[in-house]
Amino acid sequence: MSVPIPRFGRLRGIGAPDPTPDLRAQAEILLQTLLQAEEVPDRGVYRPGEVCQLLRISPTTLRQLCELAEHPAVQNPDPRALESFLVGCHHRISRAALVDWLVRNQTFQREG
Repeated sequence: MSVPIPRFGRLRGIGAPDPTPDLRAQAEILLQTLLQAEEVPDRGVYRPGEVCQLLRISPTTLRQLCELAEHPAVQNPDPRALESFLVGCHHRISRAALVDWLVRNQTFQREG
């Protein structure tokens, strides 16, 4: 005789698993892990070399990602765009922009 297997949400006190994980929290954890692994201090603003080290990308790739976000008239910016600001002629990337980029690129669906 088979015993019916209870489904989530049918037993009192047991809820269904959350179908939409908190991507921002996951991105924050990922950033903390990357910072610890690369021994980069946790700050509000990062230099390009630090971001390249964290994301393991080349300076050219970082420059291209920053350039994708530069033009304010773009209606639908590229999901790969990384917001930055200039200090003199040097790019700086805020912690919030880095977390937003990680969130977008965890959920980005490639075409094809």
